[in-house]
Amino acid sequence: MAEKSEIKLVIAIRRDLHMTRGKEIAQACHAVVGSLLSRSGYTYDAEKDELNHVKTDKDTLAWLEGGEAKICVKVDSEQALYDLERKAGEAGIRSCLIVDDGFTMFHGVKTPTCIALGPAPADGIDSITGGLPLY
Repeated sequence: MAEKSEIKLVIAIRRDLHMTRGKEIAQACHAVVGSLLSRSGYTYDAEKDELNHVKTDKDTLAWLEGGEAKICVKVDSEQALYDLERKAGEAGIRSCLIVDDGFTMFHGVKTPTCIALGPAPADGIDSITGGLPLY
């Protein structure tokens, strides 16, 4: 397991869409929550109306205990998001691509807006996102 300080999460946000800052922030939050829940073992018991925590993987635990490093970077196209998703998958790094439903922007058209990668060891994420400009 990597040291706590070496675990991070990167959020890549599409700047070509000209979303409002609030929309960008909301989309990034969706991506972070989705990434965390995707492998943190949460289940929902509809009968009891309860969200139950089952387990937390080692990278998420190290990230939570180590300061929750989050880095935001910019991309300029839908294809860039899909490329990041593919590269993360090839590297074994979890990701959560967000596709907005278009209710408040984008005139009802489902639109990929951002992606979160991690939490994962920094060296693996850096090999994928290290060349992207900071937001």
